Amino acid sequence: MILTALLIYFVLLILTGMLLSRKNINFDDYFYAGSKLGSLLIFFTVTASWFGAASTIATLEDAVKNGFRSIWLLGIPTVITILFFIMLNKKIRKTNFVSLPVLLKESYGPAVASLSSLLIFFYMVLLAASQFVAWGKFVGPIIGEDYPITIVFGALIVILYSYIGGYLSVVFTDGLQFFLLVSAIIVLLLYFFRTPLIFYPNDFHLLENIQRNGWMTISFTLAWIISPIVWQRIASARSSKTSKRGLFLSVVVFSLLYAAIILTAISVRTIPGASFEKLINHLLPQSAGILVFLGIAAAIMSTSDTAINLASLTLVRDILPLSSSNRTIGYSKAATIVAGIFAALIALKFNSIIKTLGLASEIMAEGLFIPGMAALLFKIKKPLAGLLSLLAGGIFAILVFLKAFGLALPVPQWPYSLPYGLLLSLLGFVVGYLLDKSSSA
Repeated sequence: MILTALLIYFVLLILTGMLLSRKNINFDDYFYAGSKLGSLLIFFTVTASWFGAASTIATLEDAVKNGFRSIWLLGIPTVITILFFIMLNKKIRKTNFVSLPVLLKESYGPAVASLSSLLIFFYMVLLAASQFVAWGKFVGPIIGEDYPITIVFGALIVILYSYIGGYLSVVFTDGLQFFLLVSAIIVLLLYFFRTPLIFYPNDFHLLENIQRNGWMTISFTLAWIISPIVWQRIASARSSKTSKRGLFLSVVVFSLLYAAIILTAISVRTIPGASFEKLINHLLPQSAGILVFLGIAAAIMSTSDTAINLASLTLVRDILPLSSSNRTIGYSKAATIVAGIFAALIALKFNSIIKTLGLASEIMAEGLFIPGMAALLFKIKKPLAGLLSLLAGGIFAILVFLKAFGLALPVPQWPYSLPYGLLLSLLGFVVGYLLDKSSSA
């Protein structure tokens, strides 16, 4: 029954992409939905794309052991990030945002724009890969398939409906996935709250292991602020007020959902060897198990399709600029396939959701946060400042990734590597700024 429900769900996603494909006439339609989205759709797509594998699977597993200390994992950085976007909303709208490299090109020139495009593409591929890792770990045991086969199967579906429908397909399927996710969490709460809650003494020791949690929070927050995911959604809204209302609603609902996940985790502590496979296949009634399964699957899909869509946007708009406007849609669809394949290949190598997500965040935080925020907030036009900042932080972040990939390199592991990368990025910016200033004097 679960496999049948999954196939029906996939068919709905693909049909949605096919129905919306007729609205994709040009580049703006395929990647920004013609900038016509209302606040409700902004809310759905922001919340659903954020509430992915780490917010569900990783948080539930962590909260069983750590209780409310798990808010550091994704809860705190997400709320901080969205609040920042509410404040930055008007500034982003005023830039007439198309892509982050376009903004950086205006401040630092084409070299920085090209390098930033590569980092953003790499980040989006890693973000999608983290969701495919979750797909393999979550879906595989439940349907009785091996990890690699499950990843390839899930990646093919995401690529297919993203390929057909573009950003509009991502937004509308996010709406469907959001309702499935909320329904799943409600079912878990209603079913397991019948058992007494068991609190451990350390559940509320929120400052325990603060060094790791603090750097992890900073890493995610800086990366997500400079990541184009919410920038794209702000740019696709009808107006500044529309996007702001959607973001406010997203903060409230995300906080409630995250609290519900942690309470659910605490409520299943009494179950020996609790796992999603055990909950769905053995403990829940069949209909409830199917709904929970689809809800968690939807959370994973809603983040992976967003990452693949933005990776393809970066590839088409910034890395390989289109030379023929009449073939825009064809190039964009091909880029979607390329991005999805890269993400699946990386997911086959890693098996940790948080580790893959953390490595992705480090690339953005260390490579692009400092030059990106300087360009947005201060309109600084110092080419060497942007170039040296991006090179220093970006190369360090890639070295950390390569170490995680298995190379013996003398760099710390994430998240303890973050302060070194940020310091290098800042030093590069300051040195470049002074060189630019002296050359123009």
